[in-house]
Amino acid sequence: MELFFDIAINVTLPIVSIAVLGCVMQARIQLDVASINRLLVYVIMPCFLLHFLASAKQPVSEIWPLAYFTLIQFLVLIPIGWLASNLMGLPRSFGPLMAMATVYANVGNYGIPLVQLAFPPEYILHQSIVTALMTILMVTVGAWLLAPRHTGQGLLSRVGLAFETPIIPAVILGLTLRAMDIRLPHAVATPIELLGATFPPLALFAMGAQLATRTAGDVMPGRLSLVLALKLIIAPAVTWGLAILMQMPEQLADLLVVAAATPIGILLALYCAEYDREPKFMNTAILTSTALSPFTVTAWILLTRIY
Repeated sequence: MELFFDIAINVTLPIVSIAVLGCVMQARIQLDVASINRLLVYVIMPCFLLHFLASAKQPVSEIWPLAYFTLIQFLVLIPIGWLASNLMGLPRSFGPLMAMATVYANVGNYGIPLVQLAFPPEYILHQSIVTALMTILMVTVGAWLLAPRHTGQGLLSRVGLAFETPIIPAVILGLTLRAMDIRLPHAVATPIELLGATFPPLALFAMGAQLATRTAGDVMPGRLSLVLALKLIIAPAVTWGLAILMQMPEQLADLLVVAAATPIGILLALYCAEYDREPKFMNTAILTSTALSPFTVTAWILLTRIY
């Protein structure tokens, strides 16, 4: 129990505190959340990823096991969520919704600050790769699953969506610089580092402000309990099993489990609203999973440290 409270105070409480501050300030001064998110997506996060990838000390060869693990994890968790929806007798429209809620975690705004607090500094590189891959998979496979069949958008057009922001190009550039052992000039690297350093607190603050602008819909307790169990319990448990099966290094396996235990990613709510896939239900699920995350994430960190 002492270890649980130690993790809660030193890891999850700082994360929750900044998010709560964002939520409170949004209610008081009505921040322009859309502009903050654009700043994060188009400037701050690309600088953060570029800095950590380009300045990483690990060889690029360490990235590939993580990349194919993330892809396999994605392909395994999607059918689990879909099957659970079918077994519970939910309407067919909930199948892809439950599938994406199971697999798509808040690995950026929530996950990166979490990794900074709970893991050694070098693991920011790995979490950055997970964030980039999840973004690509969400805007391609995820959007394809959620979109009505009559939209006419093909997979290639959805891949293009991932490149509308500098996030993926920043990852490619960072990895290229690291692979070629090229260091950016100080006059360029320093501004990028300073801008990127603001990402963890600003991302958490923006997440809190964005959650404050969302309203919960009908609770639907049975369906809500299912999606929360899938995201906060089953997804990290399956991820742990996959990591053991694929013989991932122990601390990297711990990181993957903890990342999978983070709340449902907010981007999923945007797609649900765009394609009219139970947007009120998804808002409720995201709000509830985020509210429960201090307890569930702390518990998963504790389990990975004990075992």
